[in-house]
Amino acid sequence: MEKKNFAVKGMRCAGCASNVERKAGSIAGVKSAHVDLAENLLEIQFDPEEISGRELEEEVLSAVGKLGFSAEAKKEEKDAAAALPPAPEEEGSLKFFLQFLVSLIFSLLLFYSAMHKAFHLPYFAVGSGVNSLIQLLLLLPVLWCGRKFYIYGFRTLAHFSPNMDSLIALCTSASVLYSVFLMAFGQTEKLYFDSAAMIISFIMLGKYLEARSKGKASCAVRELMKLTPETAHLLLPDGTERTVPASQLKKGDTVRVRPGERIPADGRILSGESTVNESMLTGESMPVEKTVSSPVTGGTVNRTGAFVFTVEKSGKDTVVAGIIEMMQNARNSRPPIARPADIVSGYFVWGVILIACVTFCVWFFAAHVSFARALEFTLAVLVIACPCSLGLAAPIALIVAVGRGAKMGILIKSGEVFEKAAKVNCAVFDKTGTLTKGVPSFSAMETSKDSPFTENELLAFAASAEKNSEHSIGKAILREADTRLLELAPAGDFQALPGYGVRCTVGSKKVLLGKAALMEENHIDCSTLVPAGSDTLVYLAVDGKCLALIHVSDPVKENSASAIKELKEMGVASCMITGDHFANARAIASQLELTDFHADLLPDGKLALLKEMQKKGQKIAMTGDGINDAPALAQADVGIAVSSGTDVAIESADIVLIRNDLRKVPAALALSRATLRIIRENLFWAFIYNLVCIPLAAGVFYPLFGWALSPVFASLAMAFSSVSVVANALRLRKFHREEV
Repeated sequence: MEKKNFAVKGMRCAGCASNVERKAGSIAGVKSAHVDLAENLLEIQFDPEEISGRELEEEVLSAVGKLGFSAEAKKEEKDAAAALPPAPEEEGSLKFFLQFLVSLIFSLLLFYSAMHKAFHLPYFAVGSGVNSLIQLLLLLPVLWCGRKFYIYGFRTLAHFSPNMDSLIALCTSASVLYSVFLMAFGQTEKLYFDSAAMIISFIMLGKYLEARSKGKASCAVRELMKLTPETAHLLLPDGTERTVPASQLKKGDTVRVRPGERIPADGRILSGESTVNESMLTGESMPVEKTVSSPVTGGTVNRTGAFVFTVEKSGKDTVVAGIIEMMQNARNSRPPIARPADIVSGYFVWGVILIACVTFCVWFFAAHVSFARALEFTLAVLVIACPCSLGLAAPIALIVAVGRGAKMGILIKSGEVFEKAAKVNCAVFDKTGTLTKGVPSFSAMETSKDSPFTENELLAFAASAEKNSEHSIGKAILREADTRLLELAPAGDFQALPGYGVRCTVGSKKVLLGKAALMEENHIDCSTLVPAGSDTLVYLAVDGKCLALIHVSDPVKENSASAIKELKEMGVASCMITGDHFANARAIASQLELTDFHADLLPDGKLALLKEMQKKGQKIAMTGDGINDAPALAQADVGIAVSSGTDVAIESADIVLIRNDLRKVPAALALSRATLRIIRENLFWAFIYNLVCIPLAAGVFYPLFGWALSPVFASLAMAFSSVSVVANALRLRKFHREEV
């Protein structure tokens, strides 16, 4: 499956997005099509075996063109910054704002000209016929400023894919044409030029405010995209330095970074030391000390010293690029709660046009009111309906929430995750590397009395076996061997046994290293080595004989206890699961005041436990960091991985914590709850607005209560309906954990 993005011009509301998605999704070979209305981007997932990239481009451009829009394929960029989408959109620009001001000025002059008699205002001594011509002339600049409503509105209507602009174009055109018709027959006392002008001006104001708000909603992604510097100081083999574009850096390059500069790529320090501000990644304002061999991340800011580092990842492979991709994927997905609104948005405009026609017919033919009165009700219906508020209710909240989460060090991979995370009532944690620091240290080593090898020789066997392992316990053994300056032999026939240990050959010896269960499975007697204390225990067998027992300790993270306390305050239960032995698990659980824990679990055991808990109705968020946690992360309702974990764990998870801080788990759940609440509020407002305002505009309440709505006030209500939805979503930009 491959992905291709297209920039689409002319989309103005959720109805447009729905039509484009439906048309693009019907192309053979396309598996999914989604429009990001905030960025006017169409993202398509397609099967290259069914349709080639070039054929897809031709089909999409043709399909979108038939709807009255234009599209352009976006090229794959080498780095994230170059992939920055164009924004804010035109409605948020200074040029558009100036057009609105011109429109408003002429609309007010037109309103004065039309209403001076009613308000007894001073005016030129001219007849009504001349005054009607003045009104028409004052209207022309307004129509010019709002010309895009007519260009896009009638174009999409002609292609049978009407949008909000179509409603505005129909409404104002009907007002203007009817007024011109009255002028032609000398009836100049009641014209609708001022109504058409005020409608356009109010809607232009609403469009401007909406575009500015959407720009604020997208600012988190844009800030990340701008982090990577444009240039880098590349050190050449001859020792000279050359300034090159950062996008040209490749793995293995050596780069110098001076104080105050942004780091141009991901890598590891070769020489020098400094402090680095990583707040844009972690949310932590305190700078981090960096020395030789310390990892550095592209986009972070070097503070005090200069250093030289070797590039490990650049361009689209960097951490920042990965974060941006995750954020955009989350923005381009929809939570289930929003799907009914998406369906309604696709047919909304046609429904409004039908209601407007029925409204006119009922009032003019059945109620026998005047043509002008029936027209007013009809125009009010056309202009008050707002498909944008429906279509923006969920996407705009997701955009803001994804950006806010990223600033907090929380990456949420899809919109659906927000809805699932909001319903979580049980948080399950892996122990090693998650609740504990994940940097175990060698404590002690017991050797069998009949061992033919010394303690250092046995430790060398264990360290040689762990050279190919990424497990934190293996790294602790390697560090101890390095401290003792032991020489390690290459390991052959290496086999990782997730949840058990490792198997390999070192020289001519067959080495088995791992849990007691691994020894039992291989019928190796370890009864001569009696475990004591609560350390993690690793058994070492050489050529089928258990010769040593290695003690490894792993202290609890400073923030684990506070994370569990915060979850409890939120009404979320906590549970620890681990493959470690019961005594060690009990000791860790006691420190964290956890009463629910399960030990001696292999990966399939963790998976089975989660399934059992889910059968009992628990909604589970599983947090882990290792390969052995991947099945459980995938099984949980919400999988949460810490960024220090393995790639497999991160790939399997729904949420990634950039900082190795478990307090981000309750923060992620709280953010999800807040986001879902905002989406519900937006959807409620959007549905209620249209449910109440359309009948009000149609005059349903007029016979009973005398309630009627002029087209001008209807346009004002419509203009601010979508703005209110966006403004409500923007509250998430200030979200703090304490709010939930």
